Amino acid sequence: MKKNIIFFLMFALTLSVYPEEPLLGAKDFLGNLSEKYKSSVKDLSGKIKWVVDNVEQKGTIIFKNPQRMRIDFNETGRQVICTNGYEFWVYIDTLNMVLHQDLMGKEKKKDETGKVEIVESQLMLNPVGYDRFLRDYSVEYGEVKGLVDYKDGSKVYTFKLRRWRTSQGGFNQIIITVQDNGIMRKVEGLTAAFKKVVIEIDDVVINQGLADSKFNYVPPAQANTVENFINKG
Repeated sequence: MKKNIIFFLMFALTLSVYPEEPLLGAKDFLGNLSEKYKSSVKDLSGKIKWVVDNVEQKGTIIFKNPQRMRIDFNETGRQVICTNGYEFWVYIDTLNMVLHQDLMGKEKKKDETGKVEIVESQLMLNPVGYDRFLRDYSVEYGEVKGLVDYKDGSKVYTFKLRRWRTSQGGFNQIIITVQDNGIMRKVEGLTAAFKKVVIEIDDVVINQGLADSKFNYVPPAQANTVENFINKG
């Protein structure tokens, strides 16, 4: 009887030491975090640090699910990256240039009174999580399967992602750091040319009710605009 009690106490102690140990495979567990993120995070803001090799830029980021984002860099160049889901802008202050890309056309229809109104695309209605990661990459846990301490005292999971097929564009290997509520705090990507990109988001605030108008970028009047630059060349 005493042996059974000792065994039970040891088992209970083990559970208390490792209460957050995920039992699911890494891909399924990341999928669960993705669904949690979709259902609970409508928008967020924070401070961003973007490092490409040894070049570092800092600024602020706002995001609204599913397709709206704006980054204002506060150092060299005062660059801006912004999308409202339908259009994409990159403002480069040092070149006095705006790169503009149409992403998706707005559908229009007439209501019962004959007034023309914009029909929101389904792509703008469905929340986005980590669907693309789950589709294009294999997923493994980081060095530890459970929650670990992050630099600001929060708890996070880490995942290692590898692209199913090597690509010359985008990242072939990624390490992502994700909070228990699904918010991504850090991305470390490696391109086919072995260029390392690190993006960190700190001081995150969620669900402030950010207006769509914050993502409609108005370029400086004196800037030169290059239209649909992604299709050029």
